[in-house]
Amino acid sequence: MSDDSDNVVLKDLPPERLLSGNQFQPILAGIRCMDSIETVQAYLAYETKHQNRTHVQDKLRLRARELRRGDGDE
Repeated sequence: MSDDSDNVVLKDLPPERLLSGNQFQPILAGIRCMDSIETVQAYLAYETKHQNRTHVQDKLRLRARELRRGDGDE
């Protein structure tokens, strides 16, 4: 996917909306839709500042590693 799709993710599902819930499945689905390191970093920064849930941070870091390795497309 292109950076344009990530812009839509950030606009339509900003960190404060995606990461505000307590249900983990929608958060995981949102993380899987992220296709740029910049987007993952923005959500990780928000999570660290506001919720600081280790399991969510771990999933965001894993997604960033996948994107860096080039196997982020599932």
